[in-house]
Amino acid sequence: MGISKSGNGTEVAFRKITGATKADKASLGDAVLSGYAVEIKKASSNTINQVRAVKWIPLVVLDSNDGQWYVIPAPDVVVLVSQKKRGQHTENPFESATLSVKKILQYKTEKSELKSAVLGAVARGKKYPILKKSMEKVLSDSRELAELSRSEVAIALKRSRLGTNS
Repeated sequence: MGISKSGNGTEVAFRKITGATKADKASLGDAVLSGYAVEIKKASSNTINQVRAVKWIPLVVLDSNDGQWYVIPAPDVVVLVSQKKRGQHTENPFESATLSVKKILQYKTEKSELKSAVLGAVARGKKYPILKKSMEKVLSDSRELAELSRSEVAIALKRSRLGTNS
């Protein structure tokens, strides 16, 4: 099973515990709880992969080694990711980063408290509109850079006479 599918069981477990539903689009999050998107991750080692601070949604992590759940509010995800010099497979850590389970221990949440912890995390995120706008700009800038990069590379490929039919 690929890394992108390894968390599916965790997502199902979270939805069963909290009554959340599956998100319509994975790009928005993995679950929707009381109308709010939530990102769900499984840590099978000490590492949490592909944390996307630009989404500005709560991050829920299940440590599969001990069954412990963690709920990290969006602003706190940004703080953790902002300490990274680069991202996971990308220069920009806010697009995708790894986090250590050791860095999130303070967000430990009992399984029976998952729903209320996520709603509390949503409320915390609402207290930081300036930081949320900053993440929206990071995402917008990233999309613009990607489009510019595709255009510039397409021109270079054409000039180099390279492409799909070479």
